[in-house]
Amino acid sequence: MLEPSWIFALNADELKENAPKLVELNDKPVLLIKKEGQIYALSNKCKHMGCPLSAGTLEDHTLRCSCHGWRYDIKSGEYLGSRDIALKVYDNKIESGKVFVYI
Repeated sequence: MLEPSWIFALNADELKENAPKLVELNDKPVLLIKKEGQIYALSNKCKHMGCPLSAGTLEDHTLRCSCHGWRYDIKSGEYLGSRDIALKVYDNKIESGKVFVYI
């Protein structure tokens, strides 16, 4: 197993406001979302049945799964139906115009 480290995801200008972008980092599907200038990095798999959240819809800071409608807060990864369920949220940073995610 790889030690966690900062992994290059994409150039910052490739990530557009309100347009989620799926990247594969260390064999993990990570969904990057730019909202109000802030970048969020979340697991791309819905906790319900593993559907890809990249096919979902973004409304304000809520990501809705296209399969069964589960809704997540992109800031915390929390499922809005239960505080006990949450997506994996990854730290991220921008350096020299590049987005890095801590995987």
